[in-house]
Amino acid sequence: MGEKHEAMLIRVLREYWDIFAWEAKDMPGVDPMVSVHRLYVEPHYKPIKQKKRTFSEEKEEAIREEMDKLMGAKAIRELLFPTWLANVVVVPKLNGRWRMCTDFTNINKACPKDRYPIPNIDRLVNSSAGYKVIDFLDAFRGYH
Repeated sequence: MGEKHEAMLIRVLREYWDIFAWEAKDMPGVDPMVSVHRLYVEPHYKPIKQKKRTFSEEKEEAIREEMDKLMGAKAIRELLFPTWLANVVVVPKLNGRWRMCTDFTNINKACPKDRYPIPNIDRLVNSSAGYKVIDFLDAFRGYH
């Protein structure tokens, strides 16, 4: 990116800094019509509740921190009697911290395959060729 475009981008980001969510807590009260996603589960599949996994204290703390962030932003809520239960998986990030993911293996098997799946990364890279600026959604460094 040239200096001119970089300066323009920085100016726009500074001017509209308040519309960006920098942390999960910056997004409380997002309308459920925007944020809630319901899966279609094939009716013949029996719900599966995965057995509870145990984690080291370090991983438990990382899970607790992430859960507090997500609950504080009202992105998730506690269910006392879930039909399906999927465990979290904690994986190391390049910066030495932990990333919390969810093991949706069982529910993925019960949902029909998408007729229009996300394109492969090579197609995304090829389709961006020739452009001067490319924007990637970070979504708090998660798998989004």
